[in-house]
Amino acid sequence: MGMKWDSLTVGAFGMNAYILWCEKSKAGILVDPGDEIDAILERVTTHEVKLERIIITHAHIDHVLHAHEAQTRLNIPLYINREDEPLLKNIPAQAVMFGLPYGPIPKVDGYLQEGDIISFGEVSLTVHHTPGHSPGSISLIGDGHAIVGDVLFQSSIGRTDLPGGSFDVLIRSIREKLLTLPDSVRVLPGHGEATTIGFERLNNPFLQ
Repeated sequence: MGMKWDSLTVGAFGMNAYILWCEKSKAGILVDPGDEIDAILERVTTHEVKLERIIITHAHIDHVLHAHEAQTRLNIPLYINREDEPLLKNIPAQAVMFGLPYGPIPKVDGYLQEGDIISFGEVSLTVHHTPGHSPGSISLIGDGHAIVGDVLFQSSIGRTDLPGGSFDVLIRSIREKLLTLPDSVRVLPGHGEATTIGFERLNNPFLQ
C-alpha cells in the first residue's frame, strides 16, 4: 500500500494535472487543475478518490486558469507558496497575453513553504521550495515520487525567461533539491512524460 497517481494532459499548453491518493484510504489531493475540470473530476470519480485539498505547484496561467472552478465544485481548500501569489492575482493579465478566456481568481486558503508536510491517508509528501521557473515554484517529494511542476522535465528544464525566472536559481534548485534524491525516484512533471532522477542525472543536457 502506498501512493497511487493518475494524470490528465489538459488545456492549450498540454499541462499535466495530477490526482494523487492513498491506495488504502482513497484520501487524495489534486495538483494543478488548470483546465478541463469536467474530465479531471470524471477521473476522480472513476478512481473513487476523496479529495482533501488542491495544491498549486506554481501560478503560471496553464496551471491555474480554471483552478477556481475546481475549488468551487469540490469545496476544498487551495494551497500555494506565498511567493507565487502575485502571479495568481495576475491571472487576468496572463490570460489576455495568451488570448484565453478566464474566470475568477482562486481563493488562497493556506501557504506552503519549505519543509511542510502534506498528508493524505497514509501518504506524506514534503514540500520543497524550488524557485527559478517562478519565484514560488514548489515540488512535492515522498513515497518514491517527486511532483515538480515546471522545474524539471524529461531531458529538459523549465523556461526561465518569464517574469521572476532565473536560470541560475533554477539549476541550483534542481541540484540541491532534486538531484540529491535516489536515482529510482519517479519525476512527475508539469508537461510531458514521467521520468526518473537517475535518467535526468545521466541524460539531461542542462545538468551535465
